[in-house]
Amino acid sequence: MTHLRHFIGFLFGLLTCASTWAQTPEQLANLEPGELYYQAWSLTKDAEELETQGDFMGAFTKYRKAQTFFDIVKVAHPAYKPEMVRDRTGMTTASMGKIHEKALAQQTERQQAGVTPLLEMPGQVKPKLVIPKSIAPNSAQSAKIQQLRSEISGLQTQLANSANQRDANSALLRSKISELQQELNRLAAAPLRNDVAELNRQIDQLRRERDAMALARDQAISAQLKTLRELESTQDDLAESRKEEQRLLAVIEKQTQINGQVVEGQQEQIEGYRKTIAEQDRLMAEVRKKNKDLELQLAQSGNMVSELQKERDGLVEEKNELAAMLGIKEVDRVQELITRSVGLNKELNERTLELKLVQDDANSSKDKILLAKQALTMAKAMSLRLQTQNTQANLSMKKMKARLEQAEQDLLAQLNGGELNVRGKEEVAMLRQVVTKFEAKIAAQEGAATLLIEQANRMGVDDALMKQAMALVNGDEKMVLTNEEEKLLDRTTEGVNFNNALRPSQQDFRDATTRLRSLTDDLNGVAHRLFAKGDFQAARGNLELIVDEDPGAWEAMVNLGIIHLRLDEPSSAAQHFRKSILIAGDRKSPFAHFMLGDALYRTELFEEAEEQIRRSLSLEPENAKAHVFLGSIAGLGNRLDDAEFHFKEAMAQDPNLFEPYVNLSMLYLGQGELEQARDYYTEGLRRGAPASPTLAEKLEM
Repeated sequence: MTHLRHFIGFLFGLLTCASTWAQTPEQLANLEPGELYYQAWSLTKDAEELETQGDFMGAFTKYRKAQTFFDIVKVAHPAYKPEMVRDRTGMTTASMGKIHEKALAQQTERQQAGVTPLLEMPGQVKPKLVIPKSIAPNSAQSAKIQQLRSEISGLQTQLANSANQRDANSALLRSKISELQQELNRLAAAPLRNDVAELNRQIDQLRRERDAMALARDQAISAQLKTLRELESTQDDLAESRKEEQRLLAVIEKQTQINGQVVEGQQEQIEGYRKTIAEQDRLMAEVRKKNKDLELQLAQSGNMVSELQKERDGLVEEKNELAAMLGIKEVDRVQELITRSVGLNKELNERTLELKLVQDDANSSKDKILLAKQALTMAKAMSLRLQTQNTQANLSMKKMKARLEQAEQDLLAQLNGGELNVRGKEEVAMLRQVVTKFEAKIAAQEGAATLLIEQANRMGVDDALMKQAMALVNGDEKMVLTNEEEKLLDRTTEGVNFNNALRPSQQDFRDATTRLRSLTDDLNGVAHRLFAKGDFQAARGNLELIVDEDPGAWEAMVNLGIIHLRLDEPSSAAQHFRKSILIAGDRKSPFAHFMLGDALYRTELFEEAEEQIRRSLSLEPENAKAHVFLGSIAGLGNRLDDAEFHFKEAMAQDPNLFEPYVNLSMLYLGQGELEQARDYYTEGLRRGAPASPTLAEKLEM
């Protein structure tokens, strides 16, 4: 039997890798100019649709990508319809400018959802929405590209005219052509390189965030199972205590009937049981609340896992569409599919036989049987994975065909609308040619792939292994894992461990630190997403997992405190803020001191709250909200002069805050200065304060 550790490690790597068509900027830059123009035009259509839906961030990103493709046409093919490219580039830049402010506002709103946004982890930088500068069509870069093309063409002519294609001179010519072609590709792909790198980064980031979210969800499932066991145990204890209480009450009643008095010891005993029951009732309430919170956390976590997967699938589909433009051959994909299916079915048959032999062997231990089951389950999982990938690839092909058909309809609608000028008609004609070319390419590839599958099916008539493999490829046989196998698969992949008992090296420590930092960043990123949606329980679960993995993550502790405040749990919030301050040490966190003051204020520990807020203000003097808190605390302590000072200081530092105006209105009302009170209340309303009918009535407004 193949050693299970190596077998599982191999299959686990295959299970977790992404099956996507890869492409490089250099490959994309080598497309025909019409194909590049079509891709840019298609992206502008996507952007326009997103804009109508109110997704200005998404629309801005699509417009920016479209401009990148137009720029490639300008740089790499300056003679290709220059006026059309110039007009389209101008329209795209104008479209970005029109929605730029809305996109920025939307980005800020998503990043800072809620009254108090979460802290960012160190080193995290949010992408900026910047309108790129337009590239000149006759730049030095473009001239260099034309020069390289001319040199390559001349060398290719020399090579073709060479009498001996294998002599040293021919080899030197081929080497020079290859070198110049690489330089040409590098220059032509420059506008697109950042976009492709960003797309790949986003895909990988979403995969890691999805995996981190799944880890947090699994932690919540374990916690819920533990909580349910606690609940069951507490229920049993409570039932037993109630039963014993009833028994004692019956004894006391009988004793009273006999001698007309209750034995003192029995009365004390029943009082003890009643205290026990009261404590168990309290514990029951706590466990029920904990279980309710976990149920909500699981629901929110499950939704986020699905959202992250959907978002990643969308980016992968975009990447696949770009790859399809390069002429990725469907026949090659199908050939690889058949080859892998044959190999996996061979593996599946071997593992099935091994399990049967182990089970039939009377001397086999439980561990040996478990290992054989794990190996078979992993083989089945790989077959299921392959079948799923094939289904996704077929769906992507259908979507691409539908997209081309829709593009054809859109172009015909423009043409038949009668509103196009000469250049517009020229553009439609060119784009229709590109669409027709793509459709013909897809049809040819699908035809070749169909012939390949038919040939493989014929081979399956005489080859049992091929027949079994083609049953999976054709979808005649669906690979399904039972619940038991899915649980076994989870335990198997979680248990893959190649560590040894030797002392870890410095590199091992560095690698572990890097992995921990990556996990922390991913969990924190998803926590921000959840917080922005208002899914506070799931966000809390992610942050708790960060603290469990890294007890020194004081920023995550601050964020946990913020979430507990949003859950109206100020005492728990205060604990997290205190711990974050303790761990931050010399780094100091004025924000943590401020938030601790906020939590203490909500629990009416005003003296402690004032101490923490003053500490925060000493580290960050420009905190206007700190003055609002200090003014409120001074007002509660009847230190009205201090209160007035702090409210006015808050107004001076941040005129957009409405709280100090409303608070000053109430302060002056209490002092009988009605006119001033009205003025400040009116100004507070103007700055966004919610109306207060009670205060308005007192102000006679």
